[in-house]
Amino acid sequence: MVVKPISWSFSALEQFRNCPKQYQEVRVLKNFKEEYTDERKWGDRVHKSLADYLSKGVPLPEGMTVWQEIADQFRSLKGTLYVENQFAIDAQFRPCGWKDWNNAWLRGIVDALWVDGTVAKAIDWKTGKKKPNSDQLALFALLVFFHFPEVQTVRTMFVWLKVADRTREDYTRDQIPALWALFANDLQRLSNAMETDTWIPRTSGLCSNWCPVVTCQYNGKRRNW
Repeated sequence: MVVKPISWSFSALEQFRNCPKQYQEVRVLKNFKEEYTDERKWGDRVHKSLADYLSKGVPLPEGMTVWQEIADQFRSLKGTLYVENQFAIDAQFRPCGWKDWNNAWLRGIVDALWVDGTVAKAIDWKTGKKKPNSDQLALFALLVFFHFPEVQTVRTMFVWLKVADRTREDYTRDQIPALWALFANDLQRLSNAMETDTWIPRTSGLCSNWCPVVTCQYNGKRRNW
């Protein structure tokens, strides 16, 4: 697969998938910022609290003790623990620094990762609505495979805290080409958009209330801007 050195992350590519115009305005031109909503603030607090509990044993704060049993289950896992770890690779799939602005091609943060010999377990805490897309789990597996050459199997999981449910996907090292293929077409589309400076809006239900690009003709908040 031919890749182009465009810095990206799962959230960035997902934003491009949802609406190329929003991606341009927010990430390329930086004309608008996404709102730091109460839901996002709560999610950040949850992630930090769970990270502190897993790594340091800091008790979960009031309002989060409902997840004590879940947290204890994961805290008992074997292996070397990494929490909120920032992983980055360059366009040749080599590990590099998160702030290596000249070379970092893909970046991703794994909420909690246990590496135990040839097996790794990666989880991502989810505080919002349950969604079926597991591409993010595949990306976690890719990052782990390239940072830990000894790992042959990555067991990944979304933990949906709001509904006490889990989505699990297991990946093996021989699946690496197939996992990259999940992102190849969208990365090529992103590369083409960059090269031609063509960013076509994609309308959806998010246009009316959630999109920060109030200058877009499809934005429901435009009349109040």
